Amino acid sequence: MTGVRGTVLVSGMFDMNNYGDLLFPLVARQRLAEAGFDLVPVAPAGSRAGFPDALPTVDIAAMMDPARQPAAGILIGGGYIIHAHSLDFLDHYAGAGLGSWCGAGLWLGATLAAALRDIPLAWNAPGVPHPFSARQHALLAPALRAASYVSVRDEGSRRLLPEAAEITVVPDPIATLPRLWPRAQLAEAYRQLLARRGVPPETRLLALHLRNRSIAGLDQVALGAALRDFAAAQGLMPMLVAVGESHDDPAVARQFAQHLGAPLLMLDDPLSLREITAALAHAALYVGASLHGYIVTAAYGVPGVLVARPRYNKFAGFLAQTGRPQDLAGDWSEALRIAAERQPNRGGSLVPATVTAALDRHWARILAAFAAPGAHAAQRQAFAMALLRGAVAAEGPEWAMAPFLNRRMRADVAAPAPPLTAQPERP
Repeated sequence: MTGVRGTVLVSGMFDMNNYGDLLFPLVARQRLAEAGFDLVPVAPAGSRAGFPDALPTVDIAAMMDPARQPAAGILIGGGYIIHAHSLDFLDHYAGAGLGSWCGAGLWLGATLAAALRDIPLAWNAPGVPHPFSARQHALLAPALRAASYVSVRDEGSRRLLPEAAEITVVPDPIATLPRLWPRAQLAEAYRQLLARRGVPPETRLLALHLRNRSIAGLDQVALGAALRDFAAAQGLMPMLVAVGESHDDPAVARQFAQHLGAPLLMLDDPLSLREITAALAHAALYVGASLHGYIVTAAYGVPGVLVARPRYNKFAGFLAQTGRPQDLAGDWSEALRIAAERQPNRGGSLVPATVTAALDRHWARILAAFAAPGAHAAQRQAFAMALLRGAVAAEGPEWAMAPFLNRRMRADVAAPAPPLTAQPERP
């Protein structure tokens, strides 16, 4: 491309059919393109998600290899990806032998890739779901210092990181999605969705998102009746929106539909990310357990209630940033009581201008990081050395020698030692 300043790699779970995750590279691409950068998403398996408007990805190995994928910078996130947990519970990664390490590979591996390439690194407001151990903090601190700009999406995430570098808390970047897809441009996709499902165009929809964790242990028959009665009282048709395939959202929606016992719009097989966005943007009301479901509806001016069951930091974090803590409910009964008080919004987005301004500053700092490739070079190399020292200490000096050895010797080094009982006795 003529005039392109370089390619930025953005890492995340961008090869899974999860609505919110797949929006991050689309939003990032628009922002980076305005400054002349191209963008290539990085995901563990390097495959493409099952939506025509999702971006293709390269794998973590390509992120590490300049010959395979040139880059001028690396961007981490967003999403709930700053952790060291195994992702073996996801068949998509376990089957490829990635699950045990690819979670850390998306951010710690991205930091190493920036050090190996000697290119700038920035964080695109990812989330931190759980605390790190003292042992992990020893490497986490130099990883933070290696980045030219570190941001997380809520105060809870910031508190879980060491005070090794300046950490900026900014709203979730998806809050400015209408900048990419204005509501008027989604009208045709919404019309086609209603026609595909045989729903009259004048129907007002109650967008519902149920995740397995949000209804675990509940009497689903009673919950279905409560949602059905609420929708009828509000003059709305329920719309079950399944936004996360890896969380079994489509299966949960299909199973729960029988408990609603009323006409509904089932969106368990969305044709595109735009179609999901169109459905949320044109709903009359949102009640659900998806943070990005709530963020998107609020961005398009749809009043909503976020069901925090369980109560994650990311929920309260975003609502504090938008000045709407009253939209948080601890259970479905409370959510319906709050939702009954919501009135249709007449004034556009429910995301305040302060959030938009904060995200404008966020992207300006990311672009400034990529415009100064020499900054933090010493910190990047210090991180690489810290990682090398930790690996040698954990795996032994033979691990460091393995790349130099011939093939047979390498196999001997990699082979596990025979059990002690198999050793011959010495005279």
